[in-house]
Amino acid sequence: MAITKPRNRLVNFRVSEDEFNSLREASESGGARSISDFARCAVLTGQGGTGEKDEILRLRLALIEEKMGEVDAKLLLIARMLHDSPAPSMMAATAPS
Repeated sequence: MAITKPRNRLVNFRVSEDEFNSLREASESGGARSISDFARCAVLTGQGGTGEKDEILRLRLALIEEKMGEVDAKLLLIARMLHDSPAPSMMAATAPS
């Protein structure tokens, strides 16, 4: 992807080792190209990450919703089966031996 506006200004700020590790992890999990890209996006948009991260989250949410629908359907089937089956006889459990 070509940059249409060259970045020729530099902004520096110091972070602790722990902060740097957190930035690196967030950058990697957010799908940013680099820590600089992640930090720039986070500062300028107020949220961090990239548009790709939003798309990945949307896809994951859609998958979760699909799986929850499958779980719901299975639970309804189990509930119907329990409702339609006769109650277990208490006599068999209390019969003298």
